[in-house]
Amino acid sequence: MSVAPASETDPVTEDLRVSRSGAVRRFAGAYRLIVPIGLVLLVLNAVVGPASGAAGVGFDVLFLAILGAAAVATGLRAREGPSPVAWGLATVGLTLWAAAEFVYRVAETDPTAYYPAATQLLLAGAFAFAYGTLVLLARERIQRFDPVLALDGALAGLTAAAVVAVWLLPDGADGAQPGVAPLLAALGGLWFVICVLGLTGWRPGWAWGFITLGIALNVVGDAIMVQLLDAGEWQRGGLADPFIVSGAALLGLAALLPLRPAERLAVGPRRLPIPLGCGGVALVLLVIAALGDLGLAATLLAAAALTVTLVRMTVALELLERTRSEARTDPLTKLGNRRRLLDDLEVRLADPTAIQPFTLALFDLDGFKAYNDRFGHLGGDALLERLAGRLADAVQPGRAFRMGGDEFCAVIDGDKEAAHAVLTRARAALIERGDGFLITASCGTVSSPEEARTPTMALQLADTRMYADKETADRAPAPAVPGVTFRRRPAVADPLRDVGPIAADVARRLGLEDDDIRRIARAAELRDIGKIAVPEEILHKPGTLDDDELRIVRQHTVIGERILRVAPALSDLAPLVRASHEWFDGDGYPDGLRGEEIPLGGRIVAVCDAYHAMVHRAAHHEARSPLDALRELRAGAGTQFDPRVVAAFGVALRERMNVEAALAGRTARPAE
Repeated sequence: MSVAPASETDPVTEDLRVSRSGAVRRFAGAYRLIVPIGLVLLVLNAVVGPASGAAGVGFDVLFLAILGAAAVATGLRAREGPSPVAWGLATVGLTLWAAAEFVYRVAETDPTAYYPAATQLLLAGAFAFAYGTLVLLARERIQRFDPVLALDGALAGLTAAAVVAVWLLPDGADGAQPGVAPLLAALGGLWFVICVLGLTGWRPGWAWGFITLGIALNVVGDAIMVQLLDAGEWQRGGLADPFIVSGAALLGLAALLPLRPAERLAVGPRRLPIPLGCGGVALVLLVIAALGDLGLAATLLAAAALTVTLVRMTVALELLERTRSEARTDPLTKLGNRRRLLDDLEVRLADPTAIQPFTLALFDLDGFKAYNDRFGHLGGDALLERLAGRLADAVQPGRAFRMGGDEFCAVIDGDKEAAHAVLTRARAALIERGDGFLITASCGTVSSPEEARTPTMALQLADTRMYADKETADRAPAPAVPGVTFRRRPAVADPLRDVGPIAADVARRLGLEDDDIRRIARAAELRDIGKIAVPEEILHKPGTLDDDELRIVRQHTVIGERILRVAPALSDLAPLVRASHEWFDGDGYPDGLRGEEIPLGGRIVAVCDAYHAMVHRAAHHEARSPLDALRELRAGAGTQFDPRVVAAFGVALRERMNVEAALAGRTARPAE
């Protein structure tokens, strides 16, 4: 069966396909044509003067029809497109809104009367569903939460709300005044969508643009209603109606458009104008409040906006400092990089009359390329991290740097004689031996200010001496061919092959073919081949491994896979070795596979390896009896181990114990 390209199943393409097919496509065309005409008619009615009698009823029907059309649009999107729950909530909310307006027009024949209690209750429900829609759509729109963008959005929303409160709220308005509660609810929605726009980096796309515009128009309509009610001039069919219903119309239009996920945005200066502008507006509003009566709501919102501005500026300064620090730090080893070294040298050599003597040492690793080719970039990176940590400790109180690649540097206070002991420790720190490899370091040093008075001169001289050391050093080369050998790792090799036969027995119990059985047995024997890249002191550490040591050990399955892949005769074992430490519930490593995603051979090796580890004494635990080890395997069935493999292992182990007992002339105790 062919697999569809990713571009055919991503949310954006899916949205576009739905919005242009079948009933949705036909409805969308009619909606985009008829609804704007209806809105224009409502505006003309409000400008000329609200119609009465049959004409007034006609405009009431038109108002309700626009709400109904918007509900149909969101309903079609909920039925046929992505995000069905969000758009389903929108459909319910719009339906409640239409019901509220219908009740209003039926229950109140007086067009100057405000909403009755039943209408207000239905509108409250509509607002609740609208907020649910916004929250769910925002979760899908925002792929990555950026706290800086969130602050920008919150700040812009608060500033917009403060401005609206200044110009559109009547003086002394409160939540009990007719029309104020819906206006405050709409203001809350406007603040929320502006926060979402901020999180998109102010690139909302058409759908969220229509949603935001709709809520903004709804806020204007509610504000006009509050002003007219306060002045005693409210009349149904007036200027507030087209603004209010435009919010529903634009939400319906948004339902017919794709909601694209936010792009990943870089931190940059382009972010600053919005928070600075909003902060300036908030400050002006607070000055006006101090000089006169601005209104409590606007004053509080402006104060909140100014507070967020201060927080935003603080975050910007912290990000600037962090970016500056990251630009001078090697991301792998966390040592200072070349730029940091040059900055430090510039400071040390800035005043020729006050230079304190120091030694600059450059180190270049010998044997690293062969190591990297043999164990892969993951193993090479782990080695660089270890060596960098050792070098940093060895040169204290001096400072170590990574120049790039396999080249390091150290700055050591004092003259040549004082630096000699530190340099000896530094070169020793950069040595690592293992099975079939040897890593050492060539070194070039320069004393400043005696031999060099500028950073460039110091680095050039140290570099020249380092390569001279590399050319004349008499070092044993690393083996050219990455052989599979255990001569230097008896703890890894002995008794590896004990696991192969029991793994073959388990595979046979599970009904596998002979070729698969031989392959699994061989993979079980070579399951720990990658540990030859793990330092001896970690492998044989008697206590608990720390996080860094554990991370190094857990790389051995990937390194083992790479070792096996370069040998054609062993390459088919590589996937099983890589998967030998995966857990059945997905909590293993290196890939976090679960259940049947893990190759069956890998699941078999995992059980046999765990049993082998438990019944043999190690640096961090005593040997356990076979029965205790089997109980432990059964306790881990379903979490760490495949229950079917554990059951087959139990049967295979009992048979082996019976055979051994028979050969010894005694009866074995059955496995429990």
